Amino acid sequence: MKNLIAPLIAYIVVFSLQVTPAAAREAQASVTKQAAAPGYEIPDSLNPEERKWFKTFQEGNILAQGWQSISAEILARTSPEQRLARKAALDNLGRRIGMEWCRPNAVRKVDSSMLRAWGDILRTTARKNPQQLARAIALIEQKLDAALY
Repeated sequence: MKNLIAPLIAYIVVFSLQVTPAAAREAQASVTKQAAAPGYEIPDSLNPEERKWFKTFQEGNILAQGWQSISAEILARTSPEQRLARKAALDNLGRRIGMEWCRPNAVRKVDSSMLRAWGDILRTTARKNPQQLARAIALIEQKLDAALY
């Protein structure tokens, strides 16, 4: 099954998202590396239930796209010169958001509607104005900080 993930993502990137084949190949290369092992680590400090939800946040489920998929989609639209910095920023942001979202509903300060809104901001920025992606990430970090503190 994992052997089918990278080609499927490349197909989706090329035909659904209308990016160049070169960008799709680069995205596929980064996804292929992730297919062997997840592109994230589950923090040891999480309890078993939180670990399950953190993994769901990162990988998604039938109802929602996961952070790893959103990140791959965004990175496919990012210039090669900026891709490493954007990946680091997205990985950091995804870890922070996931750590809060995986907490029990009664105490968490990030909810699923926030996730949808933030994912939409990132995808729209990457599609329409990719040079503003750093700004979009910073905006979401500010919103996250405001929710947490």
